[in-house]
Amino acid sequence: MVRVLLRFRGKIVTQPVTSKVILEEGVPINILTASIDHNGGEILAEIPDESAQRVIENFKAKGVEVKVEELISVDKELCVDCGSCVSLCPVGAITIDEEFNVNFDGRKCLGSTCGLCVDACPFRAITLVK
Repeated sequence: MVRVLLRFRGKIVTQPVTSKVILEEGVPINILTASIDHNGGEILAEIPDESAQRVIENFKAKGVEVKVEELISVDKELCVDCGSCVSLCPVGAITIDEEFNVNFDGRKCLGSTCGLCVDACPFRAITLVK
């Protein structure tokens, strides 16, 4: 599965873009989180690997901004592996290994629709990728 962040802005919010893409492509899209109002918003979704490029292009053609890259960035020079972020992660994207190193799994991360780890980090080592 490919995890994508879909950003909706302006008048596009009033249209059923996501359902149109699902129907046109015949591909199930797993919506992990969504935050949308009349001004715009974001959907974090998973798309099957074999259909991802086609679905992403369809969203873009409809005016949706699509981000596929990492959703958070960790500055390893600032991170002291304190673990403040670990217990707050609702999806288990942040773990501590047997050597007490903090590890981030970008495939599980909810990114800007969550951001709890960013606020939890006392060293400001975690930032959201916009």
